[in-house]
Amino acid sequence: MPILAVSSHVAVGHVGNAAAAPALERLGHPVWRVDTVGFSNHPGHGHHTGTVRPDHEVRDLLQGVGRLTGWQSCHGVYSGYLGEAGSGWAVADAVDAARAVESGLVYLCDPVIGDHGRVFVRDGVEKAIRERLVPRATIVTPNAFELERLSGHRVETVDDARAAAVTLLEWGPDIVIGTGIPDGDDQLAIVMVTVEGEAVVRTPRRRRTFFGTGDLFAGLYLAHYLDGRDPYRAMRRSVAGLDVATAATEAAGTVDLDLIPNLDAIVRADRVE
Repeated sequence: MPILAVSSHVAVGHVGNAAAAPALERLGHPVWRVDTVGFSNHPGHGHHTGTVRPDHEVRDLLQGVGRLTGWQSCHGVYSGYLGEAGSGWAVADAVDAARAVESGLVYLCDPVIGDHGRVFVRDGVEKAIRERLVPRATIVTPNAFELERLSGHRVETVDDARAAAVTLLEWGPDIVIGTGIPDGDDQLAIVMVTVEGEAVVRTPRRRRTFFGTGDLFAGLYLAHYLDGRDPYRAMRRSVAGLDVATAATEAAGTVDLDLIPNLDAIVRADRVE
């Protein structure tokens, strides 16, 4: 089942589509990839080159994909970093067009707005995510900061995240997953609320910064969810894969995710609760 993936691209490293697409492909999904930016590397390195793709180019590419494929057999859409607000409108229109052909289409929106108290997207992008993308999404995967921004609730604990996720469910999604939720000094929580229940998975808090973990989690979760539509199994396996990726990166001492050498272990990982 092909997946439409709309997010950023870097030449070096693994963030955005360069993190999500390898996981999707390794789990058997051809990726129809539309990049919203083309950067040399993640800006977290301290310097980068490249440009944001204008929203009219993103729309043109999405329309071209639709004309070529007719959206036939497209069962999933992933969206992440948007360079311009208009790109959010283009993604929303593509989701509508694809869903008109494939009614069971699953749309995972990673609402990239910022992190650690800082917004790092251009003006209008957050509004497009809030008004156009989250209401169309099947699954939404905000980090703690994004969950707080979107819901209007403080998110400092697992209980806070649970309440904030319930608010987002009222906008239309079936599943809301808050990632990187503070849970004591030694661990982070991933809090999932669905229309049928909830779950919390805890993972060790690592004493360093990682780039691309949210993008990788989104790709893993979408692929695992499409394999059986079990939100709890998909969450368990995605968190396990993320643990493998961060542990391997920490051991390698690399700035970017040590993704490709560990990809098989990442996509096969599971955990027993």
